[in-house]
Amino acid sequence: PRRHEDRRQGWHPSMGLPEGPVNFQGVVTRSKLNRWRGRKCSVEIDLEVISKGLETGDRVRILFYHLPFMARAFPEGKRVAVYGRLEEKSGILRTIHPETETIEEGKEENIHLDRVVPVYPLIAGLNQRRVRSTLYHYLRNCWPQVEEAFPACEGMPSREESWRIYHFPSSLPEVEVARRRLAWEELVASRFGVLVRRAAREAIRVERPEKVRDLIGPWLANLPFSMTADQKTACGEIDADLRLGRPMHRLLQGDVGSGKTLVAAHALLRALEHGSHVALMAPTTLLVEQHAAALRKLLPPRMLEIVTWTSDSKPGPVGLFPRITIGTHALFAAKARLARLSLCVIDEQQRFGVKQRAAFLAKGERPDLLVLTATPIPRTYDLLMNGDLDKSYLREMPPGRGEVKTYVREAEAEEKIWAHLQDRIQVGDRAYVVVPRLGEEVQDPADEASVKRTYDFLVTRFGSRRVALLHGKMKEQEKLRILDGFRKGK
Repeated sequence: PRRHEDRRQGWHPSMGLPEGPVNFQGVVTRSKLNRWRGRKCSVEIDLEVISKGLETGDRVRILFYHLPFMARAFPEGKRVAVYGRLEEKSGILRTIHPETETIEEGKEENIHLDRVVPVYPLIAGLNQRRVRSTLYHYLRNCWPQVEEAFPACEGMPSREESWRIYHFPSSLPEVEVARRRLAWEELVASRFGVLVRRAAREAIRVERPEKVRDLIGPWLANLPFSMTADQKTACGEIDADLRLGRPMHRLLQGDVGSGKTLVAAHALLRALEHGSHVALMAPTTLLVEQHAAALRKLLPPRMLEIVTWTSDSKPGPVGLFPRITIGTHALFAAKARLARLSLCVIDEQQRFGVKQRAAFLAKGERPDLLVLTATPIPRTYDLLMNGDLDKSYLREMPPGRGEVKTYVREAEAEEKIWAHLQDRIQVGDRAYVVVPRLGEEVQDPADEASVKRTYDFLVTRFGSRRVALLHGKMKEQEKLRILDGFRKGK
């Protein structure tokens, strides 16, 4: 279930008009069908409310529109459980199209009302009553013997009992007990899966080829700056991994500007020293081009071939000379042949699934893996999702990096924000505005902050020559042209 609703007996008219939906019981005192023109009709059903098993004399009217069979479904004297939202009109309390269930002597317990009720996610063609009834009868009559997947935890119900409770609990506290038991099982299974994957990875053996040339030494000697302590540590950890007899699986985490690309360049060069090919995968063409430009600046010129592989651009056939291939999801394609691939680097790894990561690794024969992320990862989530990866962290910013300041402003300060932006642009600075949606069709007020509406506003304020539009539906070459113009201050 997605959630649970407490629909047990708990309301009577003396409590006044409630704000939300309520559950109550009553006895039918009148059932009337009113026909209008054509096939339109309404059904009025008057109930005398029952509280603590006694009729109170207070009345509530149920209204159904265009459902004439409801008049026969509620004959006088029938006891009914009702769940719905009440309103008062002309001094009469009424509810329109509530959920109802008849109560009969000797009948099995209620499924939909007068209890804590499960609410399920639905697909087309199903409704809550059908799903709830099917599961109720299945759990009651057809439930197979369920084996415990893991040893029972003290103070928790069994696996079978937890499933029964979670679907049809007798109270809301019971829901939490069952949820914690099932969540515990999911947690143990996830952690166990991580340990199995890690053990399987560490059991793989690889033969490291001999070093055929020195790239790292000359590269470090010609770097115009020094690495930070964290970068040196990360590079040392990567070097140690690449000397082991098993594939490297390492996560490199660092904020934007912390120097992850420099560490990745070190790893790429170290792998290239052995005469193999290496590849770096990024989620978008823009990031691919950014990585290519950054690596061409960082790595030795005329010593390495750096090519890009996207849906719009593909490199020539792989030759004998080692090279770096940088690409998007296009690297998964069967045509993307990466001969002698020894190292896979994935940027923004959180935007790729487990299967995509496996497909990338399948391009080589047990290649090493380095994944990069700038997203801070909570420790518990990290253990679950990345427990099979070794970790390196870049917490220190390189010297000369400007301090990143983050401000949060209320909507009332929007005009001040645009005025500040205008002042910065007039002195030669550049800025970009990120909005949450494309907003081609505005359907709610939140779409005011759409790409196209914001672009039109900024053009009106700053002029069309100073504002450019960039979004995912544009052609790749147009994206690159705009990004290049932004870099050059055009």
